[in-house]
This record gives sequence, structure tokens and C-alpha cells, in this order.
Amino acid sequence: MGAHRNSIYDKAYVEMYAKGMSLAETAKSIGVTRQCVYKAFKKRGLKLRTPAPSDYQIYDGKKFTLRNHGYYALTTDDRCLMHRYVWEKEICDIPDGWDVHHINGDKSDNRRDNLVCFPKAEHTRRHQIERRK
Repeated sequence: MGAHRNSIYDKAYVEMYAKGMSLAETAKSIGVTRQCVYKAFKKRGLKLRTPAPSDYQIYDGKKFTLRNHGYYALTTDDRCLMHRYVWEKEICDIPDGWDVHHINGDKSDNRRDNLVCFPKAEHTRRHQIERRK
């Protein structure tokens, strides 16, 4: 009985993994705990997703906290957004009416190479195009 049960779970784990389901989604679907799914994925050599971004990042000796809108913001001083701070620190001032855009769409990726500055109208247009896709 145990070997047959494991083969059923093996198939289920692999199918859920292939669909990109989270550990919690897989656990709920199969009827086991999230920790059980974690161990099963590890045991089968299935690569786990990278963890969610931490709730804060340190840059230039300052602490930026993840906000509910998905951006990191300075929690002291002027409470500016991290991507804007990085742009101004490493590149130049942001002109009035311009926005800093994350090239890869990942709001937690505030590397200089992932940022570009556009006029607000262009920035809005790009996001509208992305939403339509």
C-alpha cells in the first residue's frame, strides 16, 4: 500500500510543480502540509522558487522597507522610494514630470542597470501596454 501511495504522490507533486503552483497551493490540493510538500520537492530534487523579497533592503547605509504597493521606501528622512533614491544617487536628479521605471518589471530589483527614467506620459503608456498583454 505504501509504495502505491508514494507513486500517486510522486505524480501529483511533479504535476503541481510543472504547473508552477506554490508550496501552499500544492499542499492544499493534495491534502498535506506545506512543510510536507517542501520536503517532497527537496527529496525529488525539484528546484524551489527563490524566496519572496525580504521586507527590507539596505542601500547607502539606509534601510528601505517593503511597502504594501510593492516598492521599497525609506522609512526615515523624506520617505522616498528606493528606485528613485538609487537613480538620484548613482545617475542624476530626476527632472520634474519624469518617472523612474524598472526595466524587468520587478519592483524589488533596484540595481542601476534595471532602472530607466522616462517622462510620466511615456512611463504610463509603457505600463498600459504591459497590462494589455
